[in-house]
Amino acid sequence: MQKRQFDIEVSQNRTIRGDIFTPEYPEGKPLVIFCHGFKGFKNWGEWQFGMEKICNNGFYVIAFNFSYNGIGTDLQNFGELNKFEQNTIGKELEDLDILVGKIDDGEIFPEIKGNPKKGIIGHSRGGGTAILFASQSKKIDCIVTWASISSFDNYLSQGVQWREDGFIEFENARTKQIMRMNVEFLNDLERSPLEKNILRAESSHGLPHLILHGDKDEAVPLEEAQKLLDASNKSASKMEIIPEGTHTFGQSHPASSINPVFDTVLNKSIEWFRNHFN
Repeated sequence: MQKRQFDIEVSQNRTIRGDIFTPEYPEGKPLVIFCHGFKGFKNWGEWQFGMEKICNNGFYVIAFNFSYNGIGTDLQNFGELNKFEQNTIGKELEDLDILVGKIDDGEIFPEIKGNPKKGIIGHSRGGGTAILFASQSKKIDCIVTWASISSFDNYLSQGVQWREDGFIEFENARTKQIMRMNVEFLNDLERSPLEKNILRAESSHGLPHLILHGDKDEAVPLEEAQKLLDASNKSASKMEIIPEGTHTFGQSHPASSINPVFDTVLNKSIEWFRNHFN
């Protein structure tokens, strides 16, 4: 396996930073793209170990930071909170579209041979973004979501106070930073409600979709997974509940290895992609 960092300069002061993992025998191998969630980033916890394991099982893997996720050039700290404040789901979908375009044109990723089948993994809010992108782009062949949301209602329900204040704030439990989001996030959702409807996207893409959710998820209720399954193409989709699975499947940051609960999630994801790419 080989790993290489890359930067995609979208525009001035907007960069998609990521890693590409190339398997030992890359010819004809499919590609898996990983999308982090809210207040997440590609180097958090055990994500990198997980991407390495997927790659070592015969897949190209790309893990990246959304350009407005707030993580700066050191790839570890929220040094760009001004960007976090301006992030929207629309920007995340743009990032994915740009990334997949660069994969297809071969300019930034010469390692990728041919036009591989593409899978996508999304964690938490990143799961919602991944489902929307798969539905809209028609460039994804298979989906796995980890502890995914099924709607943006949690944000929209706070809209009145959010608009009154002009922003909403969250504390980062790990760093104790106060992380602010302005009303553009709400505006983006409300400008295109059908395009940002996760369940509508789930019912329309028709792709194989493995829905993994922990039975001890403290952030996203298990009912969200059931809603995704109910909206899905049930002949091609499956939901599995992960015993002892928290929202991050037992992970903490920093980490030095893969814990058993997350290892179960990885094994099920690898098996799903392998079965649906063959």
